[in-house]
Amino acid sequence: MPDRLPALSFFFPAYNEEENVEAVVAEALATLPRFADRFEIVVVDDGSRDRTPELADALAAADPRVRVIHHSPNRGYGGAVRSGLASARMPFVFFTDGDRQFRLDDLGLLISRIDDADAVVGYRIKRSDPRARLVIAWVYKHVLRTVFGAGFRDVDCAFKLIRTELFRRVPLSRVRSDGAFFSAELLLTLRAAGARIRQVGVPHYPRVAGIAAGAAPRVVARTLRDLILLRARLWISR
Repeated sequence: MPDRLPALSFFFPAYNEEENVEAVVAEALATLPRFADRFEIVVVDDGSRDRTPELADALAAADPRVRVIHHSPNRGYGGAVRSGLASARMPFVFFTDGDRQFRLDDLGLLISRIDDADAVVGYRIKRSDPRARLVIAWVYKHVLRTVFGAGFRDVDCAFKLIRTELFRRVPLSRVRSDGAFFSAELLLTLRAAGARIRQVGVPHYPRVAGIAAGAAPRVVARTLRDLILLRARLWISR
């Protein structure tokens, strides 16, 4: 049961997170030395329209362990996660969101299960979101279970640790979505390819700054479209 990793790539997507980006990087610089001998921090600026890009560039200029990926235009949540995964230079890649609803101190919960797994994914023990988002999440979870079968307790939990070499066996090009459905499609694709995936409960905290966009009608519509397309591809592949 390991408690440290030899080398770790940590990234987080950031879309209009000027109130959070400096705090996330500071938390990572203070916390990650406890969990990895070497590490890098990648900020994926997904076409932000606020001061996120310039703040991220300043952080990278101040510390060689920090680098920035800029998207222009915005690619969507899945596109940002895809870029972060593809950019990882270390044997393990870990990501969370830039809204500070998770604590990097809890990374140890994932590391403790990685020894016999290709990926360890968190599920929120108690989700700290507004009621409307909780209702949408409940419906989404049950739609996924109906369409794809049981297996994952919380596909959208943005607290995942993955062996980088897994993407040589299961290329990211197999995951088509660049929207909010990316997280679900990633796990379903990895599972279909036989990846060893472990699930671990993690704490979830209220957002203290910034505005969440995940429940916007256009995001929901795009997610449903991508869900239907994946179901069709899996049927055809059989």
